[in-house]
Amino acid sequence: MRSFVLPVFLLLLGSAFRSAARESTQPPPGAVVVKPGTNVAGEFSDLGAAVDSLPADNTSQVVFVYPGLYTGQVNISRAGPVTIMGYTENAFDYSQNTVTLVHNASLATGALSDDLTGTLRVLSNNVSLYNLNVRNDFGVASTNGQAIALSGQADHLGVYACGLFSYQDTLYTNVGNHVFLKSYIEGAVDFIFGRHSIAYFEGNTIASKGAGCITASGRELNDTGMYVFNENTVIAAPDAFANVTGNVFLGRPWGDWARVIFKNTNVLAPMNKTIWSIWDPGDDRTDFILFGEYDSFGPGVAGADRANFSTVLTGAQAAQYTLVDAIPDYREWVDGEYLL
Repeated sequence: MRSFVLPVFLLLLGSAFRSAARESTQPPPGAVVVKPGTNVAGEFSDLGAAVDSLPADNTSQVVFVYPGLYTGQVNISRAGPVTIMGYTENAFDYSQNTVTLVHNASLATGALSDDLTGTLRVLSNNVSLYNLNVRNDFGVASTNGQAIALSGQADHLGVYACGLFSYQDTLYTNVGNHVFLKSYIEGAVDFIFGRHSIAYFEGNTIASKGAGCITASGRELNDTGMYVFNENTVIAAPDAFANVTGNVFLGRPWGDWARVIFKNTNVLAPMNKTIWSIWDPGDDRTDFILFGEYDSFGPGVAGADRANFSTVLTGAQAAQYTLVDAIPDYREWVDGEYLL
């Protein structure tokens, strides 16, 4: 049963969070505190232990994390809403983040599924993440290199000014309604992917580290899932491999009904001229997909010769893919201060 605590909690948290303008440098009253090397009773030096300490009930809980590098896999699975806030002097700028969570796992290291490689796994509804850098440092492998930074497996996941880093399968936005606002998402191969979620991206920097596809939508027949990107910037990562040039695609279809929309995108990365890719040679998976673009601009799309299975949307068509169309109840749970 849905709790009525959440909207009130978000209102109170929002007031406290915004009262410091662009800073988030002090824990809100009642927050669980995480700090490197702390010996203070009630505080934690391990982020996973702090999350595990939260009561198994429907109350809203906040975890405030001081600057530092934290290691290990973190799983959020409690019934009540959870907000994790990283210390920052500019809450709307991911480049000012001071908190990093890192883990090293992949299918090659023995994980039994993609989801189980995740550094941060969100398994319950109503989770908000602010100003965290989340890394899977496994790196590159010729096979079984799937290594997730953030796995979203539940409804109402909000990701605000966070950094997500891996190489293959960085962000698993798989189940539920998710928003990613003013964040940084880096990878090379299928690094935004999933099956069933409705995910909305706005004001993010999406960085390709090597040859490959940004998205891999696995949408299945009659599923509502889709990815909507509005006013994002696509770049080559600062330390991108040389093979990135001419080998970046907006997406390929993991499922036969993939649905991905890019609107008003500033494309700075050196894209392949076709912009979109089939799944694999001999296994196109393009019969029922919607790979749509509206008003892409920038040097990365200059001279594009788009694949014939993609769609350049009209203004009227693009207007059907807004935040409210994708996620009608967003005003109840999305932090609107991070919208453009």
